[in-house]
Amino acid sequence: MRIQRPVLFATLLSAVPVAMSAVPGCGDDEARAGSDFLSSYAKALCDRTFACCDAATRAAHDLDASSADACASELEAILVAVSDGGEVKGTFVPEKAEACLAEVDAAPCAEIQIVSVLLGVNAKFTPSCPDAWDGSVPEGGTCGNNWDCARDRCLHTVDASGQSTSACRAKAVAGEPCSSRFDCDDGLRCDQPSAPDAGTCAPRLAMGESCKGSLDCQDELRCGEDGTCQAREQAGGACASDDDCAAGAACDGATCTPLGAAGAPCSADSDCASFACADATGTCADVCKGG
Repeated sequence: MRIQRPVLFATLLSAVPVAMSAVPGCGDDEARAGSDFLSSYAKALCDRTFACCDAATRAAHDLDASSADACASELEAILVAVSDGGEVKGTFVPEKAEACLAEVDAAPCAEIQIVSVLLGVNAKFTPSCPDAWDGSVPEGGTCGNNWDCARDRCLHTVDASGQSTSACRAKAVAGEPCSSRFDCDDGLRCDQPSAPDAGTCAPRLAMGESCKGSLDCQDELRCGEDGTCQAREQAGGACASDDDCAAGAACDGATCTPLGAAGAPCSADSDCASFACADATGTCADVCKGG
């Protein structure tokens, strides 16, 4: 079985719903600063992508813009369109915004992520970007985007009737309650000694510690058959699922098999280490690795 490699678009996704205006009463200067930042952010992402990724690699990832400027124009239009005319409920933080742009400019080429004109950078390399606005909406309050929220996460849900709602809900930190691993902040697990909805977020487990599943263990580890965290299998090792295999490999049958390098045959993006299978050639595209 092949599993999709996680695509870390946290930096982009925190910006996608951002509107072009500030909270009412903050004044024209702040509104203009927020608008200028959105434009600069789109330009920074496109400039870095075009500097890092050659035309063949961009095409394999379905980015068809003819130039960095054309890319920036398209990306900015998307960011504005998906905001649906909403307003950021918070205070623009110029120093964080400037730091965010500098972090994008300096991001390693291999950390550029492309889905057509939607661009992003591994969030580990752009820590200032989520703080470009200081959100004012508390937990449970209605929000339009991540930057509205005091703890930086706006969850959008759609019920069975198609009605859409949103609310600020931060991931829990260590010691806070949880019902699953996905309620907890990065690097944490949901420790559930009794009822499934009565857990507490706790650090993920180290080598040799008792576990119930691989999500209990630190990233480079898996939960072995003996119920303890163990090293993941390298390419060629035995496996029952992708969780058994180290980064860069997936479980193919019962053996950990390397994901395809540039030029390897592929039928889906998930076959490739770059997570990009070029339709025209049926081969894996390269990762971005320019200057």
